[in-house]
Amino acid sequence: MIGNPRRWAPLLAGLVLLAGCGAGDPVTAPAGHGDHGTDPAADAVVNCGVDVPVQRPERVVAMFQNGIEAVLALGAGDRLVGAAYLDNPLPAQLDPDFRPQDYWPEEYPSREEVLRVAPDLVVSGFTGAFTREGLGTRAELGATGTETFLFSAYCPTADGGNQQSIGDNDVSFAGVERDLTDLGRLLGAEDRAAQVVAGMRSTLDDVAGRLDGVTDRPRVAMLNSPGSTGELRVFGTGDVATTIVEAAGGRQAFDTIAGRQRTVSLEGIVAASPDVIVIPACCGRDIGPEGAEPLAERLRNDPALATVPAVRHGKVFTTTFAEVSPGIRNADAVATLARRLHPDRFGG
Repeated sequence: MIGNPRRWAPLLAGLVLLAGCGAGDPVTAPAGHGDHGTDPAADAVVNCGVDVPVQRPERVVAMFQNGIEAVLALGAGDRLVGAAYLDNPLPAQLDPDFRPQDYWPEEYPSREEVLRVAPDLVVSGFTGAFTREGLGTRAELGATGTETFLFSAYCPTADGGNQQSIGDNDVSFAGVERDLTDLGRLLGAEDRAAQVVAGMRSTLDDVAGRLDGVTDRPRVAMLNSPGSTGELRVFGTGDVATTIVEAAGGRQAFDTIAGRQRTVSLEGIVAASPDVIVIPACCGRDIGPEGAEPLAERLRNDPALATVPAVRHGKVFTTTFAEVSPGIRNADAVATLARRLHPDRFGG
């Protein structure tokens, strides 16, 4: 993420900076962190090893862009009593439905602030919400009568774990579709979830058909520069960003860097020799792809990167953080990137 340095201090523990320090809560055993799906023994969804009862919530809090967008896309906007952290503008068709009772755009809400709106369910797009530095562990929230749901690409190895404790999770589109299906079941919106998933699958199938037979797969680096330090970070393997790159007919330029948002030097970028660089913009409800242009210009004009193919051939592009976080936008992100990597397959 880039831009708006005010956002980074409160997010250190849980979003992307990998600097959180909370110890995991032993309530959830590490071995079960990847469990998901429907519990056949009970009317529940198993999400990151936590049983979430299927009982239609009337008061929902959504944390982070992908969590907010999922709740809105599944038709539960009228039950959204609290929301935090929009990284980018909402899709036009969802924006009118975003009318939460409370919205926390920059300061991380305290556990007390969230519990004050009495949610039945807290949906989070990233693991940082469910740490002791955030709202508390899922077990702690459950003890208050508040159920929780976490996008499974960010399941920690133990309840309360932070970004550093994310396990070897499923970052496939099938995993994203499963999350949306499970969340739809929890919200009593199974039909709407099926429609969203079907639309995503149709887009992905169309792109796959257009790319059939492609053998030339450009090396793609997805970079940003969070905060005000100027430090560059890369979205590496084990992240849905790599899934997007590969589905769009590219290759992960940093295939030896595991995880997301790892620090990378200019020398590392030169060594990776990406053919294309993509920079996601963040953070604020009014920050579109243009928010990443300052970093894009910095990379385009840095003499140290002059030999990098992406810089040399003018293939440094911007996007939004919302598109490369697991959620409803992923299929469209694939289509957009595929057009950039293989314009000949799209009539360009």
